[in-house]
Amino acid sequence: MSFFFLIAAIGVPATVYLQHLQAIDRITHSLCRRHGIRGADAEDFASEVRLRLLEDDYAVIRKHRGDGSMTTFLTVVIANLLRDYRIKMWGKWRPSAEAKRLGQRAILLETAMYRDGCSFEDACALLERNLGPDVDRAQLREFAKKLPVRAPRRIDGEEALADVASVSQSDGRVLEAERLERHAAAQGAMTRWLATLASEDQLIIKLRFYEGLSVADVARALGLPQKPLYSRIARLLETLAVALKSEGIGPESLAFFESP
Repeated sequence: MSFFFLIAAIGVPATVYLQHLQAIDRITHSLCRRHGIRGADAEDFASEVRLRLLEDDYAVIRKHRGDGSMTTFLTVVIANLLRDYRIKMWGKWRPSAEAKRLGQRAILLETAMYRDGCSFEDACALLERNLGPDVDRAQLREFAKKLPVRAPRRIDGEEALADVASVSQSDGRVLEAERLERHAAAQGAMTRWLATLASEDQLIIKLRFYEGLSVADVARALGLPQKPLYSRIARLLETLAVALKSEGIGPESLAFFESP
């Protein structure tokens, strides 16, 4: 539990974000794979998803009203972000008149081949995953012959890809150094905050968050009534949030702590 759990307990939106971080990445990667987004583009989109979910003190996450599961809500949100990302990166895609005449499957085939840069075989596999095994490849081949040839999205050469990989590795080192620096700053602020608490409050925090005891176990260990202890801990966490904020440590910084 320890430091990471105490940080996560400060605010509900931050807690929700951290609890669903693996689901966010899983949904993002699944949508990228389904829509033929690979390599650096997929990594770039994944970074953008995290950033958008962190913006304005978790404004997107705050919109969830509990009508459905958080995973379903996030799937819809990330799908909409993907649509906007594709428009921003590649321009608004419009199917050709011939594709429209041939029908929905021809539109999907043209989109996969000319917007997403898939080969014909990859485009067929993509349609099979999305529409089911009854997709007729012979029919798709006939569609491909009739579709107008369109300039595909630019694909970087191997040399450019090598540059991207190098930059990505460098960025990774910078981000890791930044994460460690913020982690150390938050831990220092946490230590200073603990020192300002009364001895019993310090013990409550350490037992609950560093030792991982339940509130009931903390109450029993200290001989305190259990019910008032919940609100007491909540008040202590509020003072922690204020203390961290006063040192310039806000939710966007705490989001870097994905492990203790």
